[in-house]
Amino acid sequence: MSTRLAGLDSSLWHDEVVAVVEFIRAGPGEILAGPDLSHELFGILAWATTSVVGESEIALRVWSVVPFLLGVAVVTLWLHARLGALAGILFLFFATASPLLLDISRQARGYGLAFLAIGVLLVAAIEASRTSRGWYLAAFCVAGVVGTCTLPQFGIAFVATGIALITDSRVRRRAALGMGVSLAVIAAWYAPHIGEVRGASRIEDGVQIGTLELLVSPFQHVLIPALLWIDGTVLVASIVWIPLVLLIAAVMASSPLLRNRRAAALLCSGVVATLVVLWLAQAYVIPRYLSFLLVPLFVLLASGMSAILHRITSRPALLRTLACAALVGIVAFTFLSAVFDVVRYPREAYRDAARAVERDTAPGTPILAYIRNSEGLEFYLDRPIRTLEQADVDTAVCESEELVAFVTQPFGIPDVEVSCLDRPGTRHFRARQYARGGEMNFWLVPPG
Repeated sequence: MSTRLAGLDSSLWHDEVVAVVEFIRAGPGEILAGPDLSHELFGILAWATTSVVGESEIALRVWSVVPFLLGVAVVTLWLHARLGALAGILFLFFATASPLLLDISRQARGYGLAFLAIGVLLVAAIEASRTSRGWYLAAFCVAGVVGTCTLPQFGIAFVATGIALITDSRVRRRAALGMGVSLAVIAAWYAPHIGEVRGASRIEDGVQIGTLELLVSPFQHVLIPALLWIDGTVLVASIVWIPLVLLIAAVMASSPLLRNRRAAALLCSGVVATLVVLWLAQAYVIPRYLSFLLVPLFVLLASGMSAILHRITSRPALLRTLACAALVGIVAFTFLSAVFDVVRYPREAYRDAARAVERDTAPGTPILAYIRNSEGLEFYLDRPIRTLEQADVDTAVCESEELVAFVTQPFGIPDVEVSCLDRPGTRHFRARQYARGGEMNFWLVPPG
């Protein structure tokens, strides 16, 4: 828990700044009926919270962090009750040690809400099938609405899991009725944004799922990137990854949940349907967009690993036990490689750079920025900023006849050599960040 709560007051990064400026500050009218679409339910909750307590980094992020922690708790306690303490502990380990989830669960975005929603949805679906109790069906439907009103692609998993649940004759009528009401609510919610929902999948952010990759896409596009690095893009298809795919698949295959046909359908249908639909639509995907699918995958991984480790004292499966040890070691290593920077530094240090500029310059000092996205700097620095193209950097900075502030970030821009940064009297401030180049730099450059 401490890894999620430490450093929540650090600088917002680009996506968070855009969410605040274009949606949250604008309020419900813009969020629900404006020309653009972005994590709508999260935006409404963040707007309501900041309207009451004021705008701050912590207030903006609370609706991601707290739901994420609740989602982890719900699934962990359920696995503990149904499959034993070890299964719950292993799920807790994967969910909290995943570098991807360490990154996105702390952001002022809707990923934490979606994580909670899919956790409740899956637990409620399996328990509704097991007990036929109505309140589990109600929880299933509410979770589906919450998740889909946050991320539209969540709806694919919701519908697929609902179809799997409706095949159970004991709950068929009530489940169908609940699904019908839920889908009507979702349709009304997104009615002003039908075009944007359809067009969002065509934005070239990420990669498309190739036909030959479809079989391994749960590993390639969702699971392995989440275990290996922060906010990584999907893996480049390569024979190099086959051993890791086989290792994970062998552990998952040992899950007792896969031996229960109904539980297996409820757990797997959302993952399969989501990836197939995105493949058919030739949508562009990136791991954080599908991070909610980690819940069923981690459930299978944790329950399979638990089953393998429980056999050590009776009928040990040597190769699968070694596979478990290898996976735990890999995730522990990647987590430890990232966590200390994540809790100490911001994802992008816009606020730190802006404070350095304000501290060291007079109000009229020209501010020049060679940076991929200037919105974050403008958000924290209420002064005019001139953004530079690559060809203009050296001239603008070095041939100025007055003192200038120059801010740059080595991410997503071509390298450029600025000839005057070693000029006598130049001052330099380096702001550390844990992603996107690792730093943001500010130089105060006197005239030549």
